[in-house]
Amino acid sequence: MRFFAMAFGERTLRAGWLGLSLVALVLAGVGGCGGSGGGSKILYVLGLGSPNVSIFAVSGGGALTFTGSVSTGAAPNAIGIDPMLRFAYVVDSGGGSQPGGVSQYVLTRSTGLLTVATLPAANGTNSPSTPIETGIGPAAIAIDGTGNFAFVANTGAISPNIPVCSLTPSVCGPSISVYTIDSVGGALTEVKQPPAPPVPTPLNCMTNQLVPCPFPLPTSVVPSALATTGSMVFVAMANAGMGSVATYTFKTTGNSNEGTLAATLSGPTSTTAAGTNPSGMVMDSSGKFLFVADSVTNTVAAFSIATSGQLSPVGTPIATGTTPVSLRAHPSGNFLYTANQGSNDVSAFSFDSSGTLTALSGSPFPAGTSPSYVATDPAGSFLFVANRDKNTISVFSIDSSGALKPVGTPVPSVAINPIALASIN
Repeated sequence: MRFFAMAFGERTLRAGWLGLSLVALVLAGVGGCGGSGGGSKILYVLGLGSPNVSIFAVSGGGALTFTGSVSTGAAPNAIGIDPMLRFAYVVDSGGGSQPGGVSQYVLTRSTGLLTVATLPAANGTNSPSTPIETGIGPAAIAIDGTGNFAFVANTGAISPNIPVCSLTPSVCGPSISVYTIDSVGGALTEVKQPPAPPVPTPLNCMTNQLVPCPFPLPTSVVPSALATTGSMVFVAMANAGMGSVATYTFKTTGNSNEGTLAATLSGPTSTTAAGTNPSGMVMDSSGKFLFVADSVTNTVAAFSIATSGQLSPVGTPIATGTTPVSLRAHPSGNFLYTANQGSNDVSAFSFDSSGTLTALSGSPFPAGTSPSYVATDPAGSFLFVANRDKNTISVFSIDSSGALKPVGTPVPSVAINPIALASIN
């Protein structure tokens, strides 16, 4: 099974805010535990209360230095970076109940600077992109290993840019938006997803043309996270007190050089029970295992991934701290960390070649108030923790055993209510 860089979304519990949030990035094929990784290290921070992306430089010792910010949507909650480190995409939640959008950027790797992506050339000129619309309440983003496609999980109804004559419940409910990525300018283009029969495809009332539609998910579910490898997309979701992970497949057609590239989703090919309320999901660096956190049962479960995409539980779920809302697999493929929002700490685990989890000595490790997100640098030298209610970022060094040691004191996040992080080298 071929594994690639992925991004995923995670559900976070907040007083006074019922939306879904979060997505971050895991880069595969990078250095092992404790390595320097080489090159500049950059940390991106999103805050639910800040319409921008905060950018930090990370020193060799893990110290953070704020270098600037870039404007984005009003309520950013997810960030995805393509595996070639060319482009970055920031999801605006739309407040959880309104149509969202994805802002598109070209990434300068040496400095971490983000500049607005350009639309494909038209009449010999390139124009800046504007946020591309998603469904209502987008909660997660994932980018495939080729860097050709982006997937966004929406928790509510779609809201096309043009009038629609008729929308059925299966089209209006939870869905996955599919976009192609322009390899030159980085701009996204939505791919029409034909609805499953007998659902009619919505039409533009004035022109009777097909409306770009997200791929419908079951109407009763709430998607919280995405992961993708090869031609498979995994969706973590909750449904009336029952959690699951569904496996979907996508088929590509066309040619990126000719501008005809497309991807069509189908499935689910399988659905696997996963606790009560999946609040986060991550794949290990080998692409062999999925780990799913449950914010109600305060556990994390491991699943092995078959070549068909079928998931099989590995042992029984293991206890975390209270209310785990984010998790990260170490790039070495040996360790797993969860941010426990209710107990203000980070749980740390090792896992072996079978995917079996074991709590590390000293776990859980104290963190800031309401830790809402965890991310490692691609080399696996440091763990970054977003402390939502203190507006700070904690940094921990990671030793060869996977244990954590604080690096200095928490740094102001600049972004208000930090809820998502991503790091590159």
